[in-house]
Amino acid sequence: MSGDLNVSEQAVLDDFPGLRSGADPNPPIHQYGRIRIAVVPDGGGPLRNGLAPDAPPEDLTETERLGLDALRLRDSQEFRTAKENRPRQGEPWDMTGCTDVVPVGQAEAGADSQAFAAAPTSSYLEGTVAVGIVIVQGPTAALRFSDAEILKVVAEVQNGLGYFATANPIAGISFAYDIQNVTLATPADPANADLEGLWRNPAMGAIGYSANWSGVTAYVEDLRTRFGTRWTFCGFFTKYPLGHFAYASIGGPRIVMDYNNDGWGPDNIDRVFAHETGHIFGCPDEYAVSGCNCGGSWGRYGTTNGNCENCTSGGGVPCLMKGNTFTLCGYTPAHLGWSPQLLVRNYGASAGGWQVGRHPRILADTTADGRADIVGFGEAGVYLSRAQADGRFEVPHLAVNNFGYVAGGWRVEKHPRFLADTTGDGRADIVGFGEAGVYVSRAQADGTFDALRRVVDNFGYVAGGWRVENHPRFLADTTGDGRADIVGFGNAGVYVSRAQADGSYDALRLVVSDFGYVAGGWRVEKHPRLLADTTGDGRADIVGFGEAGVYVSRAQADGSYDALRLVVTNFGYVAGGWRVEKHPRFVVDLTGDGRADILGFGEAGVYVSLAQADGSYGPVTLAVADFGYVAGGWRVERHPRLLADTTGDGLPDIVGFGEAGVYVSRNLGGGAFEHPGPVDTHFGYANPAGGWRIERHPRFVVDVTGGGKADIVGFGEAGVYVARA
Repeated sequence: MSGDLNVSEQAVLDDFPGLRSGADPNPPIHQYGRIRIAVVPDGGGPLRNGLAPDAPPEDLTETERLGLDALRLRDSQEFRTAKENRPRQGEPWDMTGCTDVVPVGQAEAGADSQAFAAAPTSSYLEGTVAVGIVIVQGPTAALRFSDAEILKVVAEVQNGLGYFATANPIAGISFAYDIQNVTLATPADPANADLEGLWRNPAMGAIGYSANWSGVTAYVEDLRTRFGTRWTFCGFFTKYPLGHFAYASIGGPRIVMDYNNDGWGPDNIDRVFAHETGHIFGCPDEYAVSGCNCGGSWGRYGTTNGNCENCTSGGGVPCLMKGNTFTLCGYTPAHLGWSPQLLVRNYGASAGGWQVGRHPRILADTTADGRADIVGFGEAGVYLSRAQADGRFEVPHLAVNNFGYVAGGWRVEKHPRFLADTTGDGRADIVGFGEAGVYVSRAQADGTFDALRRVVDNFGYVAGGWRVENHPRFLADTTGDGRADIVGFGNAGVYVSRAQADGSYDALRLVVSDFGYVAGGWRVEKHPRLLADTTGDGRADIVGFGEAGVYVSRAQADGSYDALRLVVTNFGYVAGGWRVEKHPRFVVDLTGDGRADILGFGEAGVYVSLAQADGSYGPVTLAVADFGYVAGGWRVERHPRLLADTTGDGLPDIVGFGEAGVYVSRNLGGGAFEHPGPVDTHFGYANPAGGWRIERHPRFVVDVTGGGKADIVGFGEAGVYVARA
């Protein structure tokens, strides 16, 4: 492992001096002249042309040598131990706002303002970036750097910027470095009115540029031209007195840092430099003493500062822009310009000709690696794109030549299809309700699917006369054995066929003489029915939203179900006036106690009733005065609303796809939610937010990286877009 980034890196000698464009099997995340440093793929061997740790080439330039030695330092146990014990780990930053403490004078900046408008240096953090490291020494011992300190600076910058490159591999971030080491005769002058200009201007002159602010802009532009990068900026390191130990300009082009790093110490240079680099690419401060607020329009997408400690419930979540951590909140990726990414140029309304009315698309973990894969039911069968460890998806391939519109004659209006683990091996299998019954194609350990086979001669369009418009069907574990059983709401009530250990299913049987089209008069267009564990025993219970409220029939240890009973006199067609076409309802564990609670999007907002230990439900309370038909103007036909854990705390948050983008109300525990805030200005109904339509563009919130936080996935016109949590 290199540094504390949880990846292994290796240096490669390449005679090409700049960053390459186009396909590269091992693209560099750092480049120092001919020394390219790339991430070693999981399970992969040494990189081609990799340098042996103890045999460096003899003709390296000083920049190449420093880059290579910095990697070796980061690979050392000494460096790793320092990171494990870094000072003030996790603490909020305590400096005053570091983007305006040392503003560039208007007289200096004015001459360059037109050039900046024509050629921004750092609009968003994607692609290639030129980085100048300028170490400025003075005439006294207190102002000089030792060789070890110079190497420390290079290694810390490498570690800090490497975090960004490895946090979002699909952004293709690569840093190309120039390293300048300047020693000045200028003495320190703590009383000087321009503490930065005192040493910066002569330093720029010493490396061949104008001895003023224009020299800085000329230097970074020269780096961009020399390395052929998209973006460029520089970082000054010095021991001269500063007005603030670390600061940067929003949008670039320079960072200034004191080597001693105030009370944070040199072992935190990496995170402070990464924090300041966040400013270079448009991120605001989020810590309290910066004076931040939750408003504003920041970064590439003009996103608010929704994780600001001063105004976010509970002070927000950990984030590099708020404190000493290599973690990003849900807002910072958008500020950096990472949201969303087009990952697969297929499965889209235009890219591939996929249609909601013909081609269901689902995300499910088919390999048991913790990452949700893309599964699409196309014309010729089932197509699969597996999520990769580097954050990408593999190219779609035909996994099963059935279950398709042409291959098998499957129709959305006749044949429901699901992904569910029917064997208990952790891999999602394909389950389809066809003409003659239920068909299953099981996911195999090698990533393939076996041939489909009919497992139940019922629940089908012909076999049993089941209809989508009358008879909901689900896959859920009703026994607690880890295998998904088949549950169907038929005419006479609820039927179940249980998954067996040998992969077969037992004969269907009627378990509840209610919740049916005839038995109870339940209707798809009036009465949602779901399966969820309401007691915490691991068995899925039957939950129905009827005329008079919410009814539950609980799964028993012997495989039977008890008689349905009314548990909440609300959320019903009559009791509360809830409508399928206006008011989505969910049954999900909101508190982490293992019991599924009731959540509904009503007229005035989001209502909650919590499951109790004795099997009852608590009072219905208004949890969020938004996301409602009246409160916010949310519409079923325009604005999907889902629940998913976007923070990794194990509790589902409310995610709504609104007019202007995606809004999230984070779960505070105990049935409470924070006020919703925007997290992404895409995936929305309005044209500026992408013009996403329910009838064309399915959207999901699911973990595609295995990181424990749900990402936003949308099937747009051009393919599959992902915004990572």
